Amino acid sequence: MMTHYKLRPAAPGELGDNVVMDPSVHPPRIDHAHLEIDSWFGDELIESYPCLFISDDLAKTLESSRLGHYELRSVEVSLSEDLPDEERASVPHLHWLVLTGQAGQDDIGATSTGRMVVSDQALEILRQHNIDHCDVIEYAGE
Repeated sequence: MMTHYKLRPAAPGELGDNVVMDPSVHPPRIDHAHLEIDSWFGDELIESYPCLFISDDLAKTLESSRLGHYELRSVEVSLSEDLPDEERASVPHLHWLVLTGQAGQDDIGATSTGRMVVSDQALEILRQHNIDHCDVIEYAGE
């Protein structure tokens, strides 16, 4: 049986004013993602609950892996005026990572509360990139 892991990516910002969200369901349904970044430390997998975002480089790696069970969508990104110039310059192009798989069954999936769960194989692929501030916890179900 394959081991799965729950990931808790770092959150270098929050959902911005232009997010279109339905909070009547849990996790909230997002129709338009807007991320406002107020700090940057280089991770290529980040979150602002309930959304996940990945760098362009990580997106290319995922697409070439053929893991499946996710969609890449566009995201509106704003950089806080308080973000230092050197951090501002290092923010990569980001994609909104929408999870479509089942936690604990698919290589990439989501729990009923919207948390990311990945297989050994998917974690190995993610670790080819900077996910240094992401907590990785063995997943034992909900």
